[in-house]
Amino acid sequence: MTLPPSSYLLLLSLALAAGSAGAQAPLPSQRNAEWATPLPQVSNLHQVTPVLYRSARLDSSDVAQLQALGVKTVISLRSFHSDTQVLDGSGIRAVRIPINTWAIRDKHVIDTMRAIRAAAQQGPVLLHCLHGADRTGMMAAMYRMLYQDWPREKAIDELKNGGYGYHAVWKNIESYLKRVDVAALRAQIDGKVP
Repeated sequence: MTLPPSSYLLLLSLALAAGSAGAQAPLPSQRNAEWATPLPQVSNLHQVTPVLYRSARLDSSDVAQLQALGVKTVISLRSFHSDTQVLDGSGIRAVRIPINTWAIRDKHVIDTMRAIRAAAQQGPVLLHCLHGADRTGMMAAMYRMLYQDWPREKAIDELKNGGYGYHAVWKNIESYLKRVDVAALRAQIDGKVP
């Protein structure tokens, strides 16, 4: 089913309103030690693995922190914004994979996972979207399932309850994670299936 563009704007407005009204998942008093580790300064910054970080949108004040962490590549999942100006002259490479939250497909996951793997060859990678919660959360969950062999229930639990601000209005994200064929997607990412 294809929605008119005005419907997408309405969904986005509802998601943003829900987030500002405190509808985001509360930070658990006892975080699961396997979940991404919160870090200071950059908005919603967490360390997923020794070479993979996740966050919300960046601004120029975030660059020094990223450099201190050794981040070499920033992968943005934002559809309408680029990090090239923010990262200009920083020595950090900007990669953009535009994804609309309401229309995430296998192709987006394949492109994102390939970009993370390629970038990680050069050093630490930061993955982000606007809030660092929904698109970023979904891709972090897919990374967990594809490369850390997490069961989908565990990856979905981190997405929803890890304190990243997941907006439950994006039911398509959880639905995708529940039905995705991880083995088939892994084969496509590795180039074993056309």
